[in-house]
Amino acid sequence: MNLFRSLVILLLPLCLMGQTKKDNIKIIGKIDGKIPDIIEYTLPINGIDFFGFTDSVQPDAAGNFQINLPLNKTAFIDLSNKYKSFGTLIAEPGMTYKVYINTEAPENKFRIESQNQKGQSLYNQIPNRSMIVGGHFELETKSYIKDSIPSEIKHKLEKSKQTELEGFKQLLKDKIISKNFYNLVQTDRDYFYKGAQGSLAFINYLNSAYKENKLSPAQYKELWADIFQSNPVTNPELLSSPWFYFYVENYLRYKELIIEGIDIASLQEFNKQGLIHTHNIANAKKYLSGPQLEYYFAAYLYYEAINKNYEKELIALFEQFKKEYPASTYTHFLEPVIIPILAFHKKQEEPLNEKIKFIDNAANINSVKETIKGLNGKLFYVDIWATWCGPCKAEFKDNAKLYQLLKSKNITMVYISIDKENREAQWREMSHFYNLEGNHIRANEKLDADLRNLYGNPSLAIPWHFLTDENGNIIKKNLSGPSDIENLAKQLNEN
Repeated sequence: MNLFRSLVILLLPLCLMGQTKKDNIKIIGKIDGKIPDIIEYTLPINGIDFFGFTDSVQPDAAGNFQINLPLNKTAFIDLSNKYKSFGTLIAEPGMTYKVYINTEAPENKFRIESQNQKGQSLYNQIPNRSMIVGGHFELETKSYIKDSIPSEIKHKLEKSKQTELEGFKQLLKDKIISKNFYNLVQTDRDYFYKGAQGSLAFINYLNSAYKENKLSPAQYKELWADIFQSNPVTNPELLSSPWFYFYVENYLRYKELIIEGIDIASLQEFNKQGLIHTHNIANAKKYLSGPQLEYYFAAYLYYEAINKNYEKELIALFEQFKKEYPASTYTHFLEPVIIPILAFHKKQEEPLNEKIKFIDNAANINSVKETIKGLNGKLFYVDIWATWCGPCKAEFKDNAKLYQLLKSKNITMVYISIDKENREAQWREMSHFYNLEGNHIRANEKLDADLRNLYGNPSLAIPWHFLTDENGNIIKKNLSGPSDIENLAKQLNEN
């Protein structure tokens, strides 16, 4: 997340609950349990809520923190730490909120005291309220993926939405929440379920290539088109929903794949040429304008940059964004995620660490045993990873401790990437950038199949770490990664 300023920490008397300065809000927080280094919170710029546009505050030793923000319209504010959500506040101008966070309790981890606290509690019980809590359009569509009647799909989605809104309707009737509070929740839920409908149409479009679609082309096209008639992307209220970016992304897919008739093969060609992001932004400019385009452009750059694929193309697009929006509020959120991409490409100019060794004749190595038998050593710590795997790359920051531990036990390091052939260059570049000392091989189809067989499931979850003997026989099937070096040391001591 982006860290730009630390707010002064004040433990205020509890009697300060209530109203605060008009067009401002105040959040008085208390953390129980393990106190994180920072609390990150989404900044409601123009009322938006995007997980990447954040500021932060540092709790004091007792777990107290305070946030003061300008706010001129009701908005969502997500509180989190390193993309792990604590909860969501529905903030209204002029209000003061007391927030209690328990980082260790299995239940009641997030509680808000305010005039509308029943509404706050009800909203935080919604499991799909934002991507940062693990919700997404695609997850919602799992309940409807086998349905083949569009009218029934729409009925089920509408029923799910209305079920979520029932409690808020009663709170509005009882005057426990305001009309603005209710309208924000209603718009958000409406766009979420319409987004799920669009996602289901997209999945059927993709499945049609394999004749696995449950809806006919005419049906999924109609289902897809329907949502943008009732819920247009130009609605200014959509900007306040955490689903804005993903809803617009679905809209642009519809325009490109259905209206323009561009096929997947053409998009894959853009990807091969290293121009897919440039193409996607150009496509967005055809259908978006004003605040929607500026927000989408910025959110797109942020979302792609944090995937840490380090595409050089994103640097040029960031420069383009700054030129087109010289006074954009979003620019300083983008700079911290673009800087690592610049560093990545600068690193490629340096000579390769001699301890990084790419295995010869890799195309003819079809199993883990064949991989290991060609190397010198008695024991081998094997890391299965891929350039597109965020958790895999997150482990690399602790590699210095890993290499020290392996050296002390005379264990040889082996990295096996399951990247496809079209990511060969990126695989080598990332091995260089992360300074991955050890033996490297990118799995061909047979080695990939061998790994999945050894794992025991065709869906291989990575990162996966295991220990083999000198013949490639697995001695320990599941080992900790370098981020849990103490447990890994215990596991290796048991050998």
